[in-house]
Amino acid sequence: MKKQIAAILFLFVLFAPVVTMFLFLHYEKSSIKREIKWKMIAGMDREELVLLKFSKEETQTKLRWEHSKEFEYDGQMYDVVSKEIKGDSIFYRCWWDHEETKLNKKLQKLVASAFDNDENKQRNQKQLNVFFQSFFCVSLFDWQASLSEIPVKNCNNTNYLNNFSPIQKSPPTPPPRHS
Repeated sequence: MKKQIAAILFLFVLFAPVVTMFLFLHYEKSSIKREIKWKMIAGMDREELVLLKFSKEETQTKLRWEHSKEFEYDGQMYDVVSKEIKGDSIFYRCWWDHEETKLNKKLQKLVASAFDNDENKQRNQKQLNVFFQSFFCVSLFDWQASLSEIPVKNCNNTNYLNNFSPIQKSPPTPPPRHS
């Protein structure tokens, strides 16, 4: 029973910082959204807004909609102030939400590091694996001893033949007798 409680407590201590940071960033994101909403209600200058033009098909494929008044395009968040349809094109007058874009990137980085999907971490891990593999012989070599005669015509070094002659099955002379 004590081991189970200790394991649960260990898991809580392990995941608490990640979950706390995730919740804090979501809270900060929602407060920024409220602040932007009040700015929009108070009225913004047209110079602060960005005009984006899309075809009807592109709005389905290129835009990731958070809700009807907010979308993500090319990694950037936009809040829709007005929408105008002309033929096949849709014009969105938007406020470019830099703060929310930064928060989304922080959230993605936090989630990636929590689940080992961080590109830098993966690249470093691959480099470490290559380094450790360099200590070991990865490929096996194929060598077998043979009892065949060494051809003299292919060998130019006579010292080699004298020192490394083929294995003989019987001794060259009879063994000495002890009396």
